[in-house]
Amino acid sequence: MKQRKWINKFDYFFVTRPMLFFPGWNTLIAGYLVAIGETGWFARVLEGNYSFNWWDLQLFLTMLAFALAMGASFIFNQLQDTESDRKNRKLFLIDAQAIHPGTALGEGIILALGAMVAGIFLNRSILLLLLFFLFITGYLYNYKPFQFKNRPLGGLILNALMGWIAFALGWVLVFPFTANFWVVCLPYLFLNTALYLLTTIPDALGDQSTGKVTFCVRFGVKSTMWSAFILYLLSLFFSIYNRDQIVLMLNILILIFMLRMIISLQVSHAILTIKMAILFFSVIICFKFPLYFLPMVIIFFLTRYYFQRRFQFDYPNFRGE
Repeated sequence: MKQRKWINKFDYFFVTRPMLFFPGWNTLIAGYLVAIGETGWFARVLEGNYSFNWWDLQLFLTMLAFALAMGASFIFNQLQDTESDRKNRKLFLIDAQAIHPGTALGEGIILALGAMVAGIFLNRSILLLLLFFLFITGYLYNYKPFQFKNRPLGGLILNALMGWIAFALGWVLVFPFTANFWVVCLPYLFLNTALYLLTTIPDALGDQSTGKVTFCVRFGVKSTMWSAFILYLLSLFFSIYNRDQIVLMLNILILIFMLRMIISLQVSHAILTIKMAILFFSVIICFKFPLYFLPMVIIFFLTRYYFQRRFQFDYPNFRGE
């Protein structure tokens, strides 16, 4: 690592886990598209009545503000999870002392403040949602006396709220909260929560050894997979009920992965399901926002290059590991 000091400067960027911005951004953009009534654009392609959204400044600034909030939250989480992350062989930037914990904490605070300042210049609803996100993901989720990340149902509820906030951020760019919002958000809420449950599976052994009691640690791999599958079916049902072709197409694309997982009950299939869901969701968003493809490709390959050069670590990848 000493021979590559130039690449060490990127530690402060990658500690924010930029690859995980995309699940949040995808849901935020979906919330925006649902609000403006752009959930039927697959049908419009067949009708020849289709147009791309090339640019929306308010949406871009909201995504930037949310990225700052997510980056802060991920840093706070890593600061509290260094032991379990080491045993699970991931997120070792702070644990490997690439970044001093005090420096990481300072970076997290700066990012959180940046998100709040950005929210002030957007609108009150976005500011309140960002504050709520930082409060539950940065504090309630990670720090005593709450530490909901170590509680099976607490972790489930807070992660469900994280996905809900992402969708709400896109919605409030167009409308205030209405009765209709609580229905149209359901397929995204159920799907994001299902994927969260699957993320607790590969980390179960490391979490258990450090005293973390996640959903998978408490209820086991089989129950976690079945719970995720039921939530997936609820998402599929409400995507049909709402006639939302965005999340319906996503659910159709990952159906084969969900079925293979629930039949085999293999951890590798659960991991692959998560990765393919994020990939397909991102690609679907690109059909409406073509420029979204650029940060997808750039961040993916930069992250691979960084982790291979810095730590000789193969991340990210599309394998079931």
